[in-house]
Amino acid sequence: MNKETLSLIRLLQETRNLVAFHHECELDYPLSTTLRSFLTPKPPPKKRASFFPDVIRTKQDERKTAGHEVLSVQSLEDLKNSVDSCHRCFGNKEQHFIIFGEGPTSRGVDLFIILDPPGIEEEKAHSPISGPPRELLVKMLSAIKLSLNEVFLTNIIKCVTPIQHPAKKEEVSSCLPYLVQQIEMLAPKIICTMGQVASQTLLKSTQSLFGLRGTIYNFHGIPVVPTFHPAQLIKTPDLKKGAWHDLQKILQKIKS
Repeated sequence: MNKETLSLIRLLQETRNLVAFHHECELDYPLSTTLRSFLTPKPPPKKRASFFPDVIRTKQDERKTAGHEVLSVQSLEDLKNSVDSCHRCFGNKEQHFIIFGEGPTSRGVDLFIILDPPGIEEEKAHSPISGPPRELLVKMLSAIKLSLNEVFLTNIIKCVTPIQHPAKKEEVSSCLPYLVQQIEMLAPKIICTMGQVASQTLLKSTQSLFGLRGTIYNFHGIPVVPTFHPAQLIKTPDLKKGAWHDLQKILQKIKS
């Protein structure tokens, strides 16, 4: 596309924005059919519905995105291999342990649970959640007629680092594309974020978990219910009543 064409496109867009601005400011003047058509440009050709960022869905040939080389993935197994070989946050693969997730791998899973970053106990168990918090999660799901076999579990980040520290912003943002790809591939009926980091990240919010929970949100057409991490419920049992209300919202959404 030459410079003249680009300049013309830019001029048309600026004119369109100006006329639209006048209309918003209630500067009324006749809008003919032609002018209305001009203000509403034709949409681009429709592509396959997807909300997965370009950092993962790439062309078959390898390319660089934000300084990282990534490959196209066609299945959960391909995605897991990509995560296993990821070096975005740590240069040496031996420095971190990967927890990809667990649960059914077919599309349309009832519930997709995203937990806060995993720790040493999760690394030992090779699971997104372990020990007493896992036992409590089993009971919570049983209360809404679900078992772990029907739920996909994963963490907001996939790595367990040898030196424990709160998840850094760059670690979360680097790992987020993998999570989004998991959601797209499994197409769950509903998502539940458990914990403040998981909830704030997926909902792109700085509100505390106490401010976020109690409301059903939307992530690209999928309902999202934020609630407390089972570990937090064990430390503060008074929060269980709020978690029960959140579970009821999840049950209602699954039934509907």
